[in-house]
Amino acid sequence: MYLLLRYPAGILVEAVVLARGRNRMRVAASGIPDAIELRRSGQQWFTEARQPVEFDFLMSDARAVQRISPARPAKVSGAAAAAIH
Repeated sequence: MYLLLRYPAGILVEAVVLARGRNRMRVAASGIPDAIELRRSGQQWFTEARQPVEFDFLMSDARAVQRISPARPAKVSGAAAAAIH
């Protein structure tokens, strides 16, 4: 499943879900060599470094977007990999 990760600094990263559970998710993100593990605490998802993230799932068969967190404007940054880790 394809998704877009949104980091607090406005960084937007394309990713693919490798594994998903109720409170954990592992994703392979574009431009990042290692998989990212996300964990949910309450309604918010966090990276291993405790950075909050939001994401949108894109479903190709339904051609619809399912939002699981509030949308905020995102800016693309050249320092994405540095800010993520």
